Amino acid sequence: AINTALRFLKTYINDPVLLFFKAFGTLNEGRIQEAIRELHQLRYKPQICLCSVMALLCAYRQNKITDREAISELDSCLKMTRRTAEDKALYYGALLYWILGQNEKAREYIEKMLKLSNTSSQVCTTGWIALTSKNDVERSHAVRYFDDGLRDSKDVFGLMGKIEYFKLRQNEYRALDMVNQIIASYPDFIPALHLKMNIFMSLYNWEQTAEVAKRILEVDAHSLKALQMMTIISAAKDGDMRKVICSSSCKVCSFSCLLKMKNTQYRRSNVIYDLNTEYAQKVYLILFVEIIEHIFCQQCGHNKHIVQMLTLFVQRAVSRAPGDAALVSELGYFFTLQYRYKEALRWYTKALNMDPGSRPALEECQTMMSFTTVQMTLLQAMVAQKKGVDHDKVAGLLKKAVDFHLQTLQGLPHGVDYLQRLDIIFLLQVVNMHLASSQPLPFGLKHSNMILKAVIKAAPGLLASCYYMAHVKFLTGMCHQLQLTSHIKVLGNSELTMPEMHLLQAKLYLHAGDHSKCLSSLESGVSHNFEVSHRTMPQYNLIKARALKGSGKLVEAIQCLRMVMSMSGVRMLTEGQDPPVTQSERVSVFLELADTLRLNGEQSEATKVMQDAIWQFKETSEEIRVLVANVDLALSKDDVDTAFNILKNIKPGKHSYTKAKEQIAHIYLEKLRNKKLYIACYREICEQLPGPHSYVLLADAFMKIQEPEKAIEVYQEAVQMAPKDAMFAKKIGQALVKTHQYDKAVNYYETVLSTSPQYCVCLELTALLLKLKHFERAQQILERALDHKDCMEQTTMMNDVKLLRVLVKVFSARNELFLHCDNPPLQIYDLQQKILRQLPFEQPKSRDEQRRVTAAVCCDQAQEYCRSGDLERAQQCYSEALTYCPEDTEASLYYEHHKLDFCEDHCLKILKHDKNHTATTMLLADVRFRKNQKEAAIKLYTDIIHQHPDNFRALASLLHMLRRVGRLDDVLLFFKTCESYSPTTVTEPGYNYCKGLYYWHTYYVREALLYLSKARRDSEWAEEALELMMHICLNPDKKTFGGEVFGGSEEGPRLMGMNIAQNLLKEFPLHSRTGQDKATLLYNLCVVHSKDLKQVEKAVLVLSDMMARNVKASLLVAAQALLQLKQFPRARHFLKRISKAHWTPAIAEDFEKSCLLLADMYIKMGKYTNAEKLLDDCIRHNKSCSRAYEYMGYIMECDQRYKDAAKQYELAWKYSYCIDPAIGTDCLTFLLEHKTGAIVLQEHPDYPQIQAEILNRAQFSLRP
Repeated sequence: AINTALRFLKTYINDPVLLFFKAFGTLNEGRIQEAIRELHQLRYKPQICLCSVMALLCAYRQNKITDREAISELDSCLKMTRRTAEDKALYYGALLYWILGQNEKAREYIEKMLKLSNTSSQVCTTGWIALTSKNDVERSHAVRYFDDGLRDSKDVFGLMGKIEYFKLRQNEYRALDMVNQIIASYPDFIPALHLKMNIFMSLYNWEQTAEVAKRILEVDAHSLKALQMMTIISAAKDGDMRKVICSSSCKVCSFSCLLKMKNTQYRRSNVIYDLNTEYAQKVYLILFVEIIEHIFCQQCGHNKHIVQMLTLFVQRAVSRAPGDAALVSELGYFFTLQYRYKEALRWYTKALNMDPGSRPALEECQTMMSFTTVQMTLLQAMVAQKKGVDHDKVAGLLKKAVDFHLQTLQGLPHGVDYLQRLDIIFLLQVVNMHLASSQPLPFGLKHSNMILKAVIKAAPGLLASCYYMAHVKFLTGMCHQLQLTSHIKVLGNSELTMPEMHLLQAKLYLHAGDHSKCLSSLESGVSHNFEVSHRTMPQYNLIKARALKGSGKLVEAIQCLRMVMSMSGVRMLTEGQDPPVTQSERVSVFLELADTLRLNGEQSEATKVMQDAIWQFKETSEEIRVLVANVDLALSKDDVDTAFNILKNIKPGKHSYTKAKEQIAHIYLEKLRNKKLYIACYREICEQLPGPHSYVLLADAFMKIQEPEKAIEVYQEAVQMAPKDAMFAKKIGQALVKTHQYDKAVNYYETVLSTSPQYCVCLELTALLLKLKHFERAQQILERALDHKDCMEQTTMMNDVKLLRVLVKVFSARNELFLHCDNPPLQIYDLQQKILRQLPFEQPKSRDEQRRVTAAVCCDQAQEYCRSGDLERAQQCYSEALTYCPEDTEASLYYEHHKLDFCEDHCLKILKHDKNHTATTMLLADVRFRKNQKEAAIKLYTDIIHQHPDNFRALASLLHMLRRVGRLDDVLLFFKTCESYSPTTVTEPGYNYCKGLYYWHTYYVREALLYLSKARRDSEWAEEALELMMHICLNPDKKTFGGEVFGGSEEGPRLMGMNIAQNLLKEFPLHSRTGQDKATLLYNLCVVHSKDLKQVEKAVLVLSDMMARNVKASLLVAAQALLQLKQFPRARHFLKRISKAHWTPAIAEDFEKSCLLLADMYIKMGKYTNAEKLLDDCIRHNKSCSRAYEYMGYIMECDQRYKDAAKQYELAWKYSYCIDPAIGTDCLTFLLEHKTGAIVLQEHPDYPQIQAEILNRAQFSLRP
C-alpha cells in the first residue's frame, strides 16, 4: 500500500487520500510514531478528516505508552467532525471502518453519506459492507447495491464485489462472466486473474486453472499464489511427486534469491515491495510459509522427502524472523508430520511464550493435548478397534467423526482452503480402519466409497486415495469395471514401484481365476520393487499361496504358508511387539493352510491347524470366520453332526448369530433336504432379532423354496416396519408376478405410487405392463412420472432419461412413431447432453456409464427414423452412437438394407470388445447364412445353444437354418441339450414353440398343434404360436393353396380347420399396430380359404389398403384371393413382385409359397422353363422343400425324363418325411422295384390311389 501510494503521488502530488493510505500503511508496518506525525498533518483535510482521526485513535491505542489525554481529545474531535463532515469524509470514514472489520460503524457512516451523495464508488462500498455482514438477509441485498453502482460506470471495485457475491451464492458461471469483463478491460490486472484461477478451481476445471496460473506467471514470474496453484495441480491432479519436489525446490530457491537481493525492489500486482525493509521480508516470509503449508499439509503429508525439505526451509525462515510466533507454530506443525511430537510440542510452547494470543499455537496445543470433537471420536474408534469391540460400534464412531468433519466443509468452494480443511490424511485413516477387517461390513464399504469419492473428486491424482478406491471396488465385487477404471490406471502410470498396486493387481487376477497371471503380476512387482516381497511379505506369500493352490501346486502353497506362519507374531502374538500382519490376515493364513492341507490329503494336520485357530481367535471379531471354516471342514468329511454342534453353540446376542443360523439353514436345505427346518431357522432369526432385515431374510427363504404366497405375507409385514423403503415394494411386486398374480401386482404397484411416488417402483410397474401388453396404462404412468417442473439436478435428469426411454419402447410396441409425440427422441437427446455437460463438475465417475446411455439414446433415435423411413438420418444417429460407445453399432440397419459386408464388419468389432455378446453373434450368424456361409452360421448358433441352452430364440433360428440346409433332424440333439440343462425346460413356452415348429416341418400335425398350444398363452411367444397354428389348421397337408396341378384339400377337413383357425384368431393379441395388421391379414386369409366369392372380393379391398400402407405380407394373400376370383394376370403380377424380392428370413415362407404358386401357374400354361427357375430358387433357399421337388418331378415326367423324375420324387418323399401318400404314389410309379417303393407300400398300404393305380395294375400284370 505504501509503495502504491508513493508511485501515484508522483503523478498526483500531495493528494490527501494517497497521503492518508501511505500513513495508514506505515501504521500497519508498526512504525507508530512516524504514522502519528503524518496523520496529524492530515487530520484537518476536509476529505479525510474523519478517517485521519480514526487512524490516530488506532495508533495511540497501539502505542506501548497509552496517552489518555490524546485519546480523549481525539474522541471528542471525532464526534464533532462527524456532525459537520461532507460526503467524501463520511465515505472514507466508512471505508476505513470496513477495512478494520467494523461493519456496523461503517454502515452508519455510509447511510449518512448516501443522504448527501450516491456516486457509483460510494454505492459499491455499501455493497461490500453488506456482502461482508454476518446477517444473511443483508448479504442477499448486496447485489442490489452493486447493480446500482455499476449502472452508469464499470467500476472495478464494484465488479469485484459482484464477483464475490456470485461466488458466495455458488454461482460460479456468473462470477466467471464478470471476471472476464474485468480482464477484457485490464488484461494484466493480477487480482482479477487470481479470481479467475480460483473460480476454475472451484469448478474442478484443472486444465483452465493451470492455463490461468501460467498466464499470471507470465505477468509476475514470482507470484506465490500461481506457483502454489501449479504445485497443487501437480500433486492433487497429476499425482506427480517428482514434479512437486522440483517445483517446491524452485520456490525455495526463488524466495531465497529474493531475500538475498540488495537495494532492489520487487514488483507484484502493481505493488512495489522494498525487500530491504525488515517488515517486508517478514511479511513475505510469513506469506510464503502459509502457502507452503496449504500446499503440503494435506496433499503430501506422507512424502518424507517433501516434508524434510520444507522443514529445513521453515527452520531457515525462523532463523530470519526468530520472534515471529506464526513461523514458530508452522515449524511445530511440520515436526508433527514427521511424528516428532516432543520437538513439535517444544516449538508450540515456545510460540505461546512469545505470543500468548498466538491462535495457531493454541489450536495445535488443543489438538495435541485435549483433542477436538472429531479427533476425540476418531481416537475412541481406534481404541475400540484395538480392544476388538464389535465392528458395528467402530463403524458408528467413524461415521460420527466423518459427519462432524464434513459439516465444516459445507458451502466451501473447492480450492486451496478447501483442500487444507478437507484433511485427506484423516479421511484416509478412517477408510483404512473400515478396511482393516477381513470381511468389511457393507456399511463400511459404502462409507469408504463415499469418503473416497469426495477425496478423489477434490484430488484425483493422489495415489493413496486411488489405491483405496480400487481396493473398495475389488471388495464390492466390481472387478470387471476395476480393470478398466481410471484408478488402477493412475496407480500403474504414476507409481510402478508401489507394492500395494502390484498386490491389488495380483488379487484381481486371482479373483478372476487366472492364476498364472496372478503369479506373473507378483513377480513383476518384485522386479520393480523388492519391497513387494519383503515389506509386504505376509500378504505377498498369502496371495502367492492361493494362486499356487488354484494351480494345483499344493506342496509349494503349503511351503509359502508355513513360511508366513513361522514369522514372529503370526502363529502366536508376542507381548510388547506389534504383529507384522493384521488380525484378519493372521486368520486368513491359518484358514488357507488348513484348507490346503485338507486338499493335499493331510486331514490330521488340517484339523490341528484349525484347532489352533479356534484357540487363538476365541472371543475376537474374527471368531466367526474360524467357526465357518471349521464347519466347512466338517461338511467336507460329511460330518453334519459336528457342523451342527459348532453352529448351535453361537447363541443370540453375538454378532455372528445371524450368519450361523443362515449356515444351519443352508445345511438343512442342501444336505438334509428339509424345507421345514430350513424355514424354522429364519423364523428363529425373526423371533430373536425382530426387524425389517430379518423379515426380508425369511421372505427370501420362502421364495427360494418356491412358496411365493407366504413370502408375500412376510414382505408385507416388513413393509409395515419400514413403509418408506422402496426395496420391499419391489420384492412384493416381483413375488406377485412370480405367482402369476399380474393384476394384483399392477394394483399393488399403483397403490405404492399413489402414496409415495418412487422412481424404481414406476420402472417395475411399466416393465410389467409392457409384458402384459397394457401399453396405454404404461404410457399414462410414465407421463405422470415425467410431469414435474424442469430440474437441473443430476439424479432427476438421469431418471427422466430412463423413463423417456421406456416410453419410447411403449410407442414402439404400439407401432407408433415417438417422433410425433410431445417428447420426441430429440428432447431425450438434449436432456442426456445436459447430463454429459455437467458430469465433469458433479459426477466424473459416471462419465463412462452416461456415455453408454447416450449411445443407447442415439440408437433409439435411429430406430425411430428407420421406422419413419428416414434412413439417412438413422445412419447419422448410429454413427454418433459409435462416437460415444464404439461397441454399439449400426449393424442391424446394414442387415435390414442388405449391406451384409458392412454389417459383418461391425458385428466383428463388437465381438472384439465382448466375445459373449449373444445378440451380435446371432446377427453375425444370420449374415453369414445369407452370404451362403451356412456351416459357419450353424456353428455360431450351435455355440450359443451350448453356452445358453435356455435361449429359445437362438434355438428357433437354428431350427430354421437346419431345415433350409436339409438337416432338420440334427435339431433333436439340441432339444436334449435344453432338457438336460434344466428339468423345467419342457414347460417353457419357447421350448414348446420350437418343438411344435419341428413337428410341423416333419408333417406331424397333431403333435405340432399340441406343443404350439402350450406356447400360445405366453406374452412373448403367443403371436408366433397362434399364427403358425392357424396356418396349420387352414392347410394341414401343406398343399399349394390356389394351385391346380396336384389338386386341393378335401372339403370336410378344410371347413373344420377354417372354423378352428377363426376361433384361434379371437385369442390373437391386438395391443400393437403390428399385431392388429397381422390379425387383419390372418382374418382375410381365413376368408380366402372359405372360397366365398363375395367375401373374397371384400377381402381384396382390405388387402389393397394394407398394400398401400406397405404391409408386404398382404401380397401373397391378395394373389391367392385374386386366383379365387379368376383374375390371373393381377395374381401373377403380385406373385412376381414377391419372387423378385431380396430373400431374407423374414419373408422366407411367403417367398417359398409365392414361387410354388407361380410355378404351378406356369406349369398349367406349359411354361416349364420359367417354372423350373422358380423351383430352383425355392430349393436353393430351402433344401427341404418337398413340394418344389414334387413339381420338378412332374415337369420331368411331362418331358419324359423318367430317371430324373424318379430322383426328384424320391427327394420329395424324403423331405416329406415319408408321410404324404400322394408323393408316395408318384414314387411307386417309378420306383416300384426300388427299396423306396417298399417303404411307401409299408407306410400307406391302404391309400386308395396306391391300391387302384399301383397294386391292382401290378397284379394284372402278373403272368399265370
